[in-house]
Amino acid sequence: MIQSVTRQLLIGSVALFILLVLSGCATAQADPAPTGEAYTFHGLQYDPVEAAPDFELFDHHGQPIRLSDFKGKLVLLYFGFLNCPDACPLTLSTWSVAYRMLTEENDGNDLNSDDLRFVFITVDPERDSPTLVRKHLDLFNTDFVGLWGTVDDVEDIARSYNVFMQKVDSESAAGYLVNHTTLTFVIDQNGQLVLAHQTDITPAELTADIKQLLQ
Repeated sequence: MIQSVTRQLLIGSVALFILLVLSGCATAQADPAPTGEAYTFHGLQYDPVEAAPDFELFDHHGQPIRLSDFKGKLVLLYFGFLNCPDACPLTLSTWSVAYRMLTEENDGNDLNSDDLRFVFITVDPERDSPTLVRKHLDLFNTDFVGLWGTVDDVEDIARSYNVFMQKVDSESAAGYLVNHTTLTFVIDQNGQLVLAHQTDITPAELTADIKQLLQ
């Protein structure tokens, strides 16, 4: 199970703790394998797959959203915050480019709306109001889903995904930063955790994995 793998991740000493896997990071071709050929996913695979912990948080309208509301869609789930100096904007940028690649390759059909959900949960709800989260995500893609909850609620959800988060003092203008796990969790259409991607995945690699899972 991936939980046993994540406990072996290295915690960086930079502004964010970027948890990197010591082994098991796979490589693959940029496009899904032809029918009948084996496909090697990028990042970490859950073996066996396991049910993604359900949760309820709120969108920028204050409306409750549960993870289970997205059943039948492929979900990419990331825990981050708006003042993040590196890993979070990198992940959102990768998502944005992958989204464009998917829609362009699909003759303009909106795969994000029909088949996918890119979900961002703030780990800094004290500063990241629902409105600010929405405005920030709109800079990358207006279809990305931003979720907010109380500190206790977010900590409980993060813990259920084995996500580390800790507020730390900073001399930056932000005042403090939040060290956190920077994996993107991939949840299939049946609500099963199947993959975890690191921040160094390329848009082409991410697109290939998404296309393979949607087949």
